[in-house]
Amino acid sequence: MVEIAARLGLAAPPMSSGSTEPKLIFTMVNERLGLGLSARLAKPEMARAIVEAAGDHWHPDFESRGATVTKNGLLAVLDAVAFFLA
Repeated sequence: MVEIAARLGLAAPPMSSGSTEPKLIFTMVNERLGLGLSARLAKPEMARAIVEAAGDHWHPDFESRGATVTKNGLLAVLDAVAFFLA
């Protein structure tokens, strides 16, 4: 999450309770890259849309129950950010 924010030139948002990623990181990606995704999307849905906008596939292991994006999902978002900034 820190690296995603750094690539965008922003400070990383604080982690939510239970060390889950905050939705804000995906909102930051959406806004900074101008993807036009709905702010109403849940965290996994927004992360998935970011990854798919870069032409990659979203895999089931990229999210877990409880609307949480896994480490693999965050790495996929990082790859998508790198794609858009290249």
